[in-house]
Amino acid sequence: MDLFDEVENLAISAAYDEPEDDNYDPSQGKIKMFHERFGYTYDQAAELVGITQNIKNAAATTQQAIISPAQARTIYALKLDGPISTPQKVQIAANLPVVPESYHGSSEGGDAAFCKVDGRSKIAIENWLSTQKETTFRPLFVPEGRAYKELCPDSLYPTLGKDTTLPQHRPQSLHLLEQAPSFGRTSTQFPAWYFFYGTLADVPKLRSLLSLSEDEMPVLHEASVMGATMKSWGLGKYNALVNGPESSCVKGSAYLVVSEEHEDALRKYETSAYEVVRCLIQMHDAVVEG
Repeated sequence: MDLFDEVENLAISAAYDEPEDDNYDPSQGKIKMFHERFGYTYDQAAELVGITQNIKNAAATTQQAIISPAQARTIYALKLDGPISTPQKVQIAANLPVVPESYHGSSEGGDAAFCKVDGRSKIAIENWLSTQKETTFRPLFVPEGRAYKELCPDSLYPTLGKDTTLPQHRPQSLHLLEQAPSFGRTSTQFPAWYFFYGTLADVPKLRSLLSLSEDEMPVLHEASVMGATMKSWGLGKYNALVNGPESSCVKGSAYLVVSEEHEDALRKYETSAYEVVRCLIQMHDAVVEG
């Protein structure tokens, strides 16, 4: 194509600029261009424009669905209201395998019902609502600001200091083993040992956080964990325990968390910036699973 052909094409395209009319349908201009410029019939041009528009919409939906692992696992309290006023409707909107459990709360503004959804379900619900005609409803998602906890019952994931994707850390087939393997503590197993560093290793702070009475004094034990190293974030304001070399060691304190209620208080204090993982805690001459 030479320069004159290109200039002619630009001139033809300019002839089909969309008018400044609020009621104007942009697809009509595209149909007219395909009809007059490329020789399609009106019906053929309309079908072609419809196909290209559907492809663009599908691509946009796919792009919106790509979220980070941290975003996908974020838990939200979704207020049951409008088109998603019941857990059953939430199940349909988010395409969930089971009906989510509902919770009730009250405040000065009145009573309300909620259910918990993760980041993927949040995206699915928002996409579903965007396809509903004649609705301007905007759902209320309240992020649950507590440390993420998902201990896999069938593998070591996640374990501090171990890359559980490596072959030596993967679970073997049961028929190759004499007995079923143990992968450490489960998510619902209490009491459970926790390793503390920083502010949580302060007894008055811990007692206040767990709402313990004056007669109840939390007992902290000197301890350390292997395969970990300390990093800082937030311009050095906060510390975080992350995976490190197998020979590395971080000293701190161990505390026996006796209930899920106490664990929830600790997770809310740490916020969603942190994660609960398995670890081996060295205390004096003993090693315990934490």
